[in-house]
Amino acid sequence: MRKLLSTLACTVVAAAALSAHADTLKTEAEARQLTDKVMAAAGKGQTDDAYAIMTPYTLTDVNTLDRARVSARTSRMQLEQYIGGSVGYEFISSEKVGESLLKLIYIEKAEKQAILWQFIFYKTASGWALSAFSNSDDVNTLFNR
Repeated sequence: MRKLLSTLACTVVAAAALSAHADTLKTEAEARQLTDKVMAAAGKGQTDDAYAIMTPYTLTDVNTLDRARVSARTSRMQLEQYIGGSVGYEFISSEKVGESLLKLIYIEKAEKQAILWQFIFYKTASGWALSAFSNSDDVNTLFNR
């Protein structure tokens, strides 16, 4: 089980090139609305839909994001036998650093364990874009605040 959770934890997407085109969100509230939609899909176990919702807003190369999506789907199918299916999500916190970085943290609720999801938005000249996101089973980091 730990190996499967580690595989899921490796599903991290960071900006491959800042020159990549991304749609942007005008406000922090719009960023939160986007991640709520992503998590609603994730909370139903719809990994492909969750990735599709965030794809237009990511600074990451589309091929990198697609590889992460395929990896997440594969890991999720294996992981479900240990933690059960998804049963929802919960917003945990929002943190802004300076005027340019915004982190939104959620948990995806599974039947037997929570999965931590983190989204980092970068404020570009045209608006907020998703520069990185990750998911893992290391919810312990939520308590080190």
